[in-house]
Amino acid sequence: MGQKHWNSNEFNARLASDTAWTNASLQAAPAAGVRLYITDICIFGGATARIFSLLDGSGGTTIYKASLAANGFCEAHLQVPLRLTAATALCLTSSGASVAAFVGVNGYISN
Repeated sequence: MGQKHWNSNEFNARLASDTAWTNASLQAAPAAGVRLYITDICIFGGATARIFSLLDGSGGTTIYKASLAANGFCEAHLQVPLRLTAATALCLTSSGASVAAFVGVNGYISN
């Protein structure tokens, strides 16, 4: 069947919905002393203008924000990964109307 694509410390988190998100968990918190690092972000905003915020924990600090026009798209491949607080989940909040949207985040888990 070929080789496994993802290493054990990598993650690929995705949310697709037709509702707005408030502190939605994209990637669960790792163990104590371990952090999430974000390397790639992909967002499709849907049929209305919206703001998407990736958060360092539920209700935490905004670590990435994208303000998209109707049918807007954002893709970021980060040279320096975004580093979250140890043992903290990656969460998502969006504003605007409840329309179909997609958010995908790739990264890895490390000390």
